[in-house]
Order: sequence, then C-alpha cells, then structure tokens
Amino acid sequence: MKRTILFAATALFTASAVAHMTLGQGKASADATEANAELCGQDTAKPSCTHAPTEIKVEQNGDEFVLYAQSEVDADRATIWSTLSDYDHLNRFIPGMSSSHIVSRMGADVVVEQKGSAGFGPFRRRFTVLLAVREELNQSISASGIGGDFRYFESRYEIVPLGPERVRIIYQATFLPDSALPPILGLSAVRFMIATQFNALLAEIERRARTAGTDDYQRLT
Repeated sequence: MKRTILFAATALFTASAVAHMTLGQGKASADATEANAELCGQDTAKPSCTHAPTEIKVEQNGDEFVLYAQSEVDADRATIWSTLSDYDHLNRFIPGMSSSHIVSRMGADVVVEQKGSAGFGPFRRRFTVLLAVREELNQSISASGIGGDFRYFESRYEIVPLGPERVRIIYQATFLPDSALPPILGLSAVRFMIATQFNALLAEIERRARTAGTDDYQRLT
C-alpha cells in the first residue's frame, strides 16, 4: 500500500505488532489476526469482513525493512483500483496517515505527498514522504520515494484477479529511514502498522463494494 508505510504507504499499507513472530519469519501472526478481527468487528450492524486472513511478512536487515502483505477480498477490480488510487483521501481510512494529496499528474505518472506518524502511544515518530507513483490500470501501483524522511523507499500493490468478484491484493515494500528507528519504533511497530493499515484498506474496499452493490440494486428497483 508508502511512508504511510503504505501503502502504504501506501499505502504505506501497517499491520499488527507481532510479538510472536520471530525476525524473518513469514506468516501472519496472532497479532495480525487480532488486528483484522478488531477492524471487522467494530460495527456489528454491518456485515462482517469477507476477506481472507491477511498474510504478513516483515524482515529487518540493519536499518532496512522489507514488507510483504497479501489477502483475498470479494470485490471487482474497478472498486479495488478506485480505492488504491484514491490518493487525495487515503488519510480518511488509513490509520496513522494524517494527509495525502496529489502534487502533480501526467497520465499514469503521479507525484503524491503523504504525512503521518508511526509508533505506540506517546512513542511516535512523524514522517513525510514524496512519492513518484506509476500506475498500470487495474493491475498495479508502484511508488518510489523522491523526497521526505527516507533514504530509500519502494512499494508496489498488485491486483490479481481470481474470479469476477474475487481478487488477491499483494503489497510489497522496502524502505530505509533517514535515521535508525529507536527500538520502541522498530520491528514491532512496523509490524503493527502494516497489519493495521492493510486491513483498514481491505475494510474500505469491502465497504465500497457493498455500497456499489446497494446502489446498483436501487437503480434496478
């Protein structure tokens, strides 16, 4: 999803503190599962989340972090694309992102500035990232850091169709902060951010897919 670190960045996708997952291991931990359950259960009046359990991998090599997240979701590619590429409104549904806006666009090439913070409670670090984004319509979004608080930042979202209304979303990122993160903002904080943000993104996609389905039904009745 990336100084948001999202995705994400974006996207800067994000995810759940993984105290049980050892460095370099790959599968979603209990923390990621709990983050997903918490997001899906916030409003019992709405249908529960329909996306598959999120798979999270986080590795740290010195000061560099390598991230991987994926899940499957019931939505069409158009809905997924419109959510991933909604750069001016990502901060409305991505936790930890305070602002996101398009600086310039030339066809499939977009420059996006994002601001946010990462950490636990009072132990937080603010960040800004300027991203050069390259779009492949309904297929992928790649982003490279060209300014801000990272010595290196690369991220990519991939949309893999599994059926008419079932899609796998894959997020990969590598980033190197401009200075070493203190332990409290290190591996566990990055894991927490990844799971939380990625699951928030999936929840927004599902919300939009449900809304689109309701609107289509109302137009036909």
